[in-house]
Formats: sequence, structure tokens, C-alpha cells
Amino acid sequence: MTSEFLTSEFLTVPSGFAARTVQREQAAGLEWVGRLPDLVRRLLHEWQLTLAGPPVAGNVGLVWEARRRDGAPCMLKVGWLDAETRNEAEALRRWDGQGAARLIESYPDAGALLLERLDAGTSLTAAPIGTAVDVAAELLDLLHVPEWSGFDDALELESRVHAPSAACQEHLRELRPAVEQAFRNAPHVLLHGDFHYENVLRSGPAWRAIDPKPSHGPGEWDLVPLLRNRFTEYPVGSGLLPGIRDRLDTLVAATGSDRGRAYLFARYRAVRDADYARRTGDAGFEEVAFAIAEATSPP
Repeated sequence: MTSEFLTSEFLTVPSGFAARTVQREQAAGLEWVGRLPDLVRRLLHEWQLTLAGPPVAGNVGLVWEARRRDGAPCMLKVGWLDAETRNEAEALRRWDGQGAARLIESYPDAGALLLERLDAGTSLTAAPIGTAVDVAAELLDLLHVPEWSGFDDALELESRVHAPSAACQEHLRELRPAVEQAFRNAPHVLLHGDFHYENVLRSGPAWRAIDPKPSHGPGEWDLVPLLRNRFTEYPVGSGLLPGIRDRLDTLVAATGSDRGRAYLFARYRAVRDADYARRTGDAGFEEVAFAIAEATSPP
């Protein structure tokens, strides 16, 4: 490994990513951003990697294309650790390349993962929506394994990480008991937690999920992001709400899910999404959430 890759611009934290992290995490985020270059240098040395270019920034992490000492391509990911991301390495280990990116090495306490190289330029967003839904259903069948011991309860995790406003709590007062009953009475599986079309990439002829925020709960919980993502592809006007229901019904049928739970969880999570979007000033996401809530409400 040549020293130029340890001191080059490839280790520079993108300014936009740094600013978002500090805004979100305050002093802790500033300290973490400052430590990132040294952490990556240590990982390059210990895992004997050479970087192939500068990092690509996600919401809470950075990813570098790299090569191992034997020339094999891989991806180095270093992310902010929080309640949603802290068990990512363990979930990937349990999936072992079945439906998700294969984990090669990890330092879970540092949020550092060495992963198989996927085709970052080819996600399920580029596939026809019918194909994308079918592929998503096939992957969920692989990801929803029953070995979920040690992971957080998805319903409790969502409430803890994204506490609803007082107004939202009042709105959910009648809905919450039904959600809790359906959630507790259903079989639980290991959930991806953020499963949508942008988080599915090519691996040769196959597809693999990336960036899990793992937890456990009924499989229907993982269907909701597939309704939010590729929202502009629903029919416009009077066809919007039937379009949302059609996609959800297709997912329910393809995954063998319970339709009642799928609709109940979608409505509940959409109401919470709208509340979060309103408080963060994301008008576009608020509009999406309201439409999903309306489409999945009883007639």
C-alpha cells in the first residue's frame, strides 16, 4: 500500500456531510468528524486496503471503493453509531450474503464495515416498478430470518428514536392499541428497517440490500418504505390513492404477508412520518406521508 492513499484527498470528509453531522449531533458530531481521517488510516493499515477514490456520503456514513491486498474489490463503510445503526454488522453477519451485502470484516464499536463491492450505479430505482417490487419481495423472503434475538423491538425503537409530538400522540390514541396488539401477536423476524429501492444494488446477476437499520418485528413492518420510495410513479390525481393500495396489495401477495397488518402498520407509520416531516420542515415528505395514511385508512 502506498502512502499517497493515506494522506490524499481521498480521506477528506465531504464538507456537506460534516455540516449535516454537526448540525444533527452537535459537539459529539464535530468530535467524530474530526476523528474520521485517523480512523480510516488505521482501518486501511489493519485491513490492508488501498482506496480507489474519495468517499461517497450517505445520510449518516461515508463509503469508499477500495481494494484488498490481493486486489479483490471491496467497500469500506464508516458510519455514525446510534440506536438504529449500532447492530448493522451483526445483521449482515447473520444474513451472510443471503439477500444483503456480504460482510468481510467489521469493527462494530467504531461503525466500520468492510463489505463486498456492489454496483453502486445500479439500484432498484432504475428497474421497472413491477420488476422492482418483485425483486424486493424476493429479498425480503431472504432477509426475514427468524433468528432475531439480540435486536431491538421495532415498535419500541421507533418510539424511542422518533418521539411523536403531543398532537400526533393524540391523533394516534385510538390507533396505537390496535397496532400494539397486531405487532405483539404476529410472528417476529429480523427486519431490515430501511428497505427501499435505493437500498438494493446489483451484485453481478443478483441483487443485495445495503444500509440496514435492523430490529425485530412482523415482516409487514418492512413494507412501508417501499410505498414512500418511487412515489412519483404512482398515477396522478384520482389514481394516486388506488395506486398506493395496488402497490401495497402486490407486496402483500408477493411476500405472503397479512393484509390487515400491512395496512394498519402503513397507516400508523405514515401518520408518524407526517408528524416528523412537519416538525423538520420537509413539505414533500409530509405530502407523501399524508397520501399513504389516507390510502391505507378504512373506507
